[in-house]
Amino acid sequence: MKTMIPLIASLALVELGSTASASGLHAVRPVQGYTCMALNQTQEQAMDFEHPASFRQGPSDNAADAGLAGAQIAVKTGADPVNGYLPTLRTDFKPAWVKASLVKPYTVASNPKARCIPAVMSDGSQGFMYPRN
Repeated sequence: MKTMIPLIASLALVELGSTASASGLHAVRPVQGYTCMALNQTQEQAMDFEHPASFRQGPSDNAADAGLAGAQIAVKTGADPVNGYLPTLRTDFKPAWVKASLVKPYTVASNPKARCIPAVMSDGSQGFMYPRN
């Protein structure tokens, strides 16, 4: 019986840990003025590590790299391209630019009603929420 007590305590801790992680990172509220877009790349292009989709610090091919773009990108709603680039936000909410040809409207082939909304996450980062229709 004495050996069962540590085992039961360990199982209880595992259960507490899994409950805590279930309430982990989540969307808190939408980011106003931004629209969710998706990368416009084939699988082959996405696997080209020599030429990754990246953000720029300015609207130019010569602007400094500002990090890698994710599968979804928060693009300023209604913005016109400047030199072929659209204003966007990185996950730390710093402004950046993404080549307009690298993004397309967010869609899911298996669910035409699927939506993606730029959001503030529970850790303060910029992420996305995917409301159910």
